[in-house]
Amino acid sequence: MDSALPTSSAPKGSVLIPPFAQDHQLCTSQNAIIIDASTRHSERERVQASLQHEDLEIMHKWLWYAGRKGNISPLHHQKVIRREIILTERAQLHLVWFGRTIYIQRLSDSLLDWTNFSEVVCQDARIYQMATGFLLSYARLIEYPSDLEVAQSSGLINKCVTWQSWQSFRTDVLHSVAMRDVHDRYEYGELRLERLNQIYRLKGLGLTYFNVYRDYSSYFGENYTTLIALFALVSVALSAMQVMASVDGVPEGATTTSYRFAVATLVALAGSCAVLLALYVGLYVWNWCLIYVRRQPRCR
Repeated sequence: MDSALPTSSAPKGSVLIPPFAQDHQLCTSQNAIIIDASTRHSERERVQASLQHEDLEIMHKWLWYAGRKGNISPLHHQKVIRREIILTERAQLHLVWFGRTIYIQRLSDSLLDWTNFSEVVCQDARIYQMATGFLLSYARLIEYPSDLEVAQSSGLINKCVTWQSWQSFRTDVLHSVAMRDVHDRYEYGELRLERLNQIYRLKGLGLTYFNVYRDYSSYFGENYTTLIALFALVSVALSAMQVMASVDGVPEGATTTSYRFAVATLVALAGSCAVLLALYVGLYVWNWCLIYVRRQPRCR
């Protein structure tokens, strides 16, 4: 098999080859998984399972709402904007962020091995698109020596990879992989979790794309701070109106306006409390239903 570097990703229907030269591979079969005829199919299934993005595929047309195309900041810049880098093995969380946290999937040694890539990834066009898109995302995450240091200290890449070898590998990937040839998910870079959750609900796929909260207090505390602050401002406004209405000579229109505003505030407060109570009860019942359904292993 020819190990020469392709000038662009192979078009559909042609023979697929790794997006990096064999001389520039970062891992070999000695420190990656050894593939033979008996394990090739199972390894291909494993790679596909580790890279597939089923929910993001369904939501692809709406991902513009959660992130910009090609927006991936290098790892050192993630630190500059004070984000905590969390290692994940779930492909659907790769480059998903919220607050000051961003999830990044580990770069598997098997994708850095030329032989493994040829015999496993290149045999399936769909897996090839996912794998090359994933490598392209890492080519943008690791642009400088400091990025490689952050990646290795965070457990994102094998510590045996040197900056010189990564430069050659990265250059190959950037020159070989065109954005139009990668998986649809990798048209977009970093995705905002809060908006992914909104898209997930609007598409009728479930309550949340991914829930970072594991108890009620943290969920309500994080999501309803703004509402509490709003009511605090409204209470100040009501106090000011009360003082104004108690002064002699205030126009009747101002008194009427203050009265209507107070009534509207009470209605809004009651409505908000009712919504919060319904949400709490709904979550409580939903979780108990899940516990009941999952109380015993399913029969096969």
